[in-house]
Amino acid sequence: MRRELTVLQGRREKAGKLKRLKVKRKNVFLLAVSMFLANVAFGMAFPYLSVYMRLLGGTMLMVGLLSVAFNLTSTVFQYPFGWLSDSTGNRKGFIALGLFSTGVFYTAMALVSTPLALLALRTAQGALGSAMMPAKSALIAELSTRIGSAYGIFSTVENSGFMVGNFLGGFLVKRTGIEGIFVFSGVLLVISTAIALIMRERQRGRRTPRLLLIPQEGRESERVTVRKTALGRLLRGELGLFYLSVLLAMIASGQVYSVVSVYFGETFGEEWVGILFGIDSLAAALSGYYIGKLIDRHGARNFYLLSIVGYGIAFLGYAFAKNIYLMLPVAFISGVKWSMTLNSSSTYVAERVKVSERGQAMGLLNAMMSLGWVIGPLIGGYLSGISFTLNFVSTLIPLGLAFVLALKLPR
Repeated sequence: MRRELTVLQGRREKAGKLKRLKVKRKNVFLLAVSMFLANVAFGMAFPYLSVYMRLLGGTMLMVGLLSVAFNLTSTVFQYPFGWLSDSTGNRKGFIALGLFSTGVFYTAMALVSTPLALLALRTAQGALGSAMMPAKSALIAELSTRIGSAYGIFSTVENSGFMVGNFLGGFLVKRTGIEGIFVFSGVLLVISTAIALIMRERQRGRRTPRLLLIPQEGRESERVTVRKTALGRLLRGELGLFYLSVLLAMIASGQVYSVVSVYFGETFGEEWVGILFGIDSLAAALSGYYIGKLIDRHGARNFYLLSIVGYGIAFLGYAFAKNIYLMLPVAFISGVKWSMTLNSSSTYVAERVKVSERGQAMGLLNAMMSLGWVIGPLIGGYLSGISFTLNFVSTLIPLGLAFVLALKLPR
């Protein structure tokens, strides 16, 4: 009898594992499809935001403020949304919130007629859209034991979508105008939201809230309790040093990518904006999976250092490649270094935190990236008003500091 019960229990456990594996694989597929469509939308709309601001009569300062405002609100809300994702155990809900709100704001942008209105919508988009990134990054890590490879796969999927969007946007801009591109993007993001909501999440037990008792006004007998977050612990030690390095690298990134679409349009023509961004995304898509596998084998720190070098090469290329045929390989290098940056930084953080704090850790990583894109565009907008070349070359300063800090990180 005991032997039969043991066999029966073993079969039940095996059936349970197979069921969980099936659900996990289905979630991977649904998340991949959702992210592909979302990035098609992002790839269509993002390159033309700066161009649209100029068409509405905005100055180069207003172009820079598009990135500043978006990333400022994104910086503020990334960590709280990551904390909520950890606290509730709800990843897909926050992914859906970020996708849907981003789509709504893109659609609304097609209706504006002033630079200030566009800036206001982009600001609100940064706040609500930031709900997606921490939850998505944490969920990807939870769907695989080989974290670097998992990020590599999704990097390929997302950059493939972004590439399709870039080329599609370049094709449609002459036919529908930028307003039409924003509407198409909004529709795709709504579809992406619906697909994300189909995922089945395994329910995780909620931890009992503790610390920080906040009385509700007018209800002295009732209190809202908030758990102590992991913020202070995450900002100390090697992770704190890593976050600072990422911030510096993203300042350089913000200097360039907040204005580079305007630079491409003025130098090579508007039709090349989507094409150059598309080549960038193609390179990221082709390299993403293989970079992820190499990160698992050789370590995230090494590839993060290599990505910083890639930034320097790409930005010098932007500064001095004045011929479109020279700019094409520069765009390809840019895509590879972005794939390295995203995969290596996400893997580095995910491997060094507990699962219960992964949403917060990813939220903080994304907040550092967004904060860099608050500071960088302010510098880039000012320097580009003097000279695009000056702006691109000056990024070697924050990139050099980021590289030195990363050298101090343990392998």
